[in-house]
Amino acid sequence: MTRLLHRSLLASLLLILPFFMGCENIPKDLAGLEVDIVDVRSFAETSDGGELVVTVRCRNETVRPIGIREVRLHLTIDGINVGRGVSSKPIATQALSTNTSAVTFTLKDASIAQRLAASFDRGSVNYDIKTQLMIMSGGQLLHSKSSSSGNISVSNLRR
Repeated sequence: MTRLLHRSLLASLLLILPFFMGCENIPKDLAGLEVDIVDVRSFAETSDGGELVVTVRCRNETVRPIGIREVRLHLTIDGINVGRGVSSKPIATQALSTNTSAVTFTLKDASIAQRLAASFDRGSVNYDIKTQLMIMSGGQLLHSKSSSSGNISVSNLRR
């Protein structure tokens, strides 16, 4: 009887063990992920707005690789609310490494585009970003929110 009980417990354990094995890979603390802006790739003004493309750097300061499905940013440059942008492709970050991706912002207001162009003429700008990372791990979609600020050169955009 006890042999049957032991076999039944072992069989049950073997059935549920694969569900818990995937949980080892779920990042418990995503605080080791940081996002900042490296540069402004391009800026184009149009009659009804414009388009801004920035390069974001995702730093993985954890000891495990993390696949970032999507980067969502809310960007402010020199006090000008640029709006929200989304990365165009997933970003894989190896443990203790960095990776970059382009994020495009569509400007729906010509006055915002004109104010940005004037800021870019100064050669460098201050930025503030609020970031939300979408991470798929162990079959679960995880979210990591953060914010950062800095100063970047935009001398390549001077008119």
